[in-house]
Amino acid sequence: MRIADLYFFLDRRGRGAVVDNLRHVYAFKREGVTEGDLKLIARSAFQYFGKYLVDFFRFSRLTEEDIRRLVVVEHPEYLERARALGKGVILVTAHLGNWELGGAVLASMGYPINAVVLKQPSAKLNEFFQKHRRRRGMTIIPVGHAASAMVGALRRNELVALLADRDYSMRNDFVSFCGAPACLPRGPAWMAERTGAPVVPGFMLRRADDTFVLRLYPPIVPGSGMSREAIQQKISESLEDGVCGSPAQWFMFEKVWDGHGYGRG
Repeated sequence: MRIADLYFFLDRRGRGAVVDNLRHVYAFKREGVTEGDLKLIARSAFQYFGKYLVDFFRFSRLTEEDIRRLVVVEHPEYLERARALGKGVILVTAHLGNWELGGAVLASMGYPINAVVLKQPSAKLNEFFQKHRRRRGMTIIPVGHAASAMVGALRRNELVALLADRDYSMRNDFVSFCGAPACLPRGPAWMAERTGAPVVPGFMLRRADDTFVLRLYPPIVPGSGMSREAIQQKISESLEDGVCGSPAQWFMFEKVWDGHGYGRG
């Protein structure tokens, strides 16, 4: 907590971005908060992010007992319903709660999961993070040339996990998010339209006692005449629900509503 608080006070740019994002979220929720309230919530976000980093290494492997003790999975039938279609599943999440742990839980439950991840700046650091992800049973697909690997995984009826609140491409595809245009990645909707794979939104959220709930949403199933824009908007609506439900657990350290949607992790 002390280290997280230190970062909160030293990272002026990140702190300002978190406060700005929270101000927008609470305005969309129509909840009146003061500037002082926003700063307190932003400080909590830094503290939650510190816990996320600790958990990344703490839960390098999960047993069935760990899952029963730590995690409640809401509506697992949504995932089963989507996978029963036989076209694979595009699992979309956000920099919210503990997305890495969510992937590990699904892998430990027997789902073949492929995580699309951003390469770290150094080869050693990149291998360090990828090793921990592989130990959790996830197959890693690096961002950049991921399309063919994603299509292959979906054809095998596997899960492909993507972060949907951070645009890596810089293509500036804007969509309505919390009532205003935001730059969100087009990859999940584009892949769903191309392959016919259903999209299942899901968020691993921390509870007050440091246990978790993995909240899954109904599948977004591409249909005849359903445009990529319509799929994208449905994804955005699920992001709104997740972020507005747990604003202090949204780790987005750059301003989202200025045309750039970048987070950490």
